[in-house]
Amino acid sequence: MDLGLSGKKAVITGATKGIGRSIAETLLAEGASVAICARDAAGVEAAVEEMSALGNVVGAPVDAADGDAVE
Repeated sequence: MDLGLSGKKAVITGATKGIGRSIAETLLAEGASVAICARDAAGVEAAVEEMSALGNVVGAPVDAADGDAVE
């Protein structure tokens, strides 16, 4: 399916597994560049490595509930 996302950018929290991971993979498959975060640094690193085959993805360990950390 073509959602017209090629060249767009997205930020996804909680994207190392579950629904967040699925959303990130779908957006990558549609041509979007994706930035992901989750609390577990090792999980973020593994997810970025695995999803990099799908497109342009970067990640950082961040607790999205911590406003200062998100900034």
